[in-house]
Amino acid sequence: MSGQLQSERQVVLICNAGSSSLKLAACDVGRDDFSVRWQNSCDGSARELREFLATELRQLEPVQAVLHRIVHAGLVSEIPQRLDGDALARIAHWAPMAPLHNPLALQLIAEIAQQWPQVSQFAVFDSGLYAQLPPVAAHFALPKSLSPRWPLRRYGFHGLAHRSQWRGVQQLSVAAGLPAPRRFISVQLGSGCSMTTWRDDQVIDTTMSFSPLDGLVMATRAGSIDPGIPLHLLGNEGMTVDELTTVLTEHSGLAALSGGDGDMRSVLAAGTAESEAAVAFYCQQGRKALGAAIAVLGGVDAISIGGGVGEHQPRIREMLLAGLEELGVTLDVERNRKASGMTSLHADSSRSQIWLTPVNETAEMICQYQTMRQTLRESR
Repeated sequence: MSGQLQSERQVVLICNAGSSSLKLAACDVGRDDFSVRWQNSCDGSARELREFLATELRQLEPVQAVLHRIVHAGLVSEIPQRLDGDALARIAHWAPMAPLHNPLALQLIAEIAQQWPQVSQFAVFDSGLYAQLPPVAAHFALPKSLSPRWPLRRYGFHGLAHRSQWRGVQQLSVAAGLPAPRRFISVQLGSGCSMTTWRDDQVIDTTMSFSPLDGLVMATRAGSIDPGIPLHLLGNEGMTVDELTTVLTEHSGLAALSGGDGDMRSVLAAGTAESEAAVAFYCQQGRKALGAAIAVLGGVDAISIGGGVGEHQPRIREMLLAGLEELGVTLDVERNRKASGMTSLHADSSRSQIWLTPVNETAEMICQYQTMRQTLRESR
């Protein structure tokens, strides 16, 4: 790494894999700036994503570093970590907690190592934002001895997306001549959904917990459910652990409620009584989580909404925020319907700001990498 630090600028490949998608971007990265040279993406199965990556690598010149978004590696920080043997073993160890993400990430890391063996690869952790959660939010009311290999606590996820929204709102507030919000809630609505509660620049709570299954209703994940339900399915319905895992990760959420694939676009387009009920349930569960976050904060100064659903579905934003006027949250309905890009959504009478903040995980991954490089420079 010391040799790489000699150069002020690097070409860095961003490898951002979801459970069924892969986004690649080659970026020219300086100390405090970057530009995207090239980007491409693919949706599909794990095999299709691996083949897509292999094809793209053959057409690209080797870069100086590769950054991977890693969903779950236990209690980690926002500092990128070199993907050496210990780091790879850690990601593999936590794979049972993120079965749709970690195994695929390891396969993509191996593919790059095979084609570019001299290129340094780094993990940027999606749960790093939550390493300093206060004890009142981090723990479960369970015996600590239950799972020594995978300690039971709230790890949190979507950290890159929520940090990106936080940075976006800081910038918007400055541009609007407003003070940075002290009591802040970021809402990430995509295929996966989560909400994070901030006081100043510190995270104090989040909806996802031990695994990415918890919290809000998602495309194919149920979110929070009675823990008695999986016990019942295992004990009384003859379901295996693997079958239950498949149900909870791939066949629940909007997919179960609407009878489709869980894509919000198709749910909204269907217009059936079943799909309308699914949307209403989705938004009410989100509104309940918002109310809980506002209660934890004792009020709210700003709310940001991002993610594929959050950014592109004004009806969902309207339904999510409906009825919160007494809590100081008033949406400008017309402004919301026309909104695009980073912009305000709140009515003039709203005590709380409401911001539409498209997420830029690529920029956030690079920002954390730049911070790591600067720290290394200063320690030399």
